[in-house]
Amino acid sequence: MKPLALVLAVVFVIIAGLYFTGHGYPAGVHTKHGIVSIILALLCLVWYRFQSAAPAR
Repeated sequence: MKPLALVLAVVFVIIAGLYFTGHGYPAGVHTKHGIVSIILALLCLVWYRFQSAAPAR
């Protein structure tokens, strides 16, 4: 599950970049969607961090 968390974080960062620059979207820049994508990327990194913690005994 750790690689999935990293892959999703990278994908969300790429999507956020597309939203902030407006590439591929005829309506232009979508700042709110970019912010949400960054938040999802950060949550994936938190998920990755919890996956790498030592298991409870």
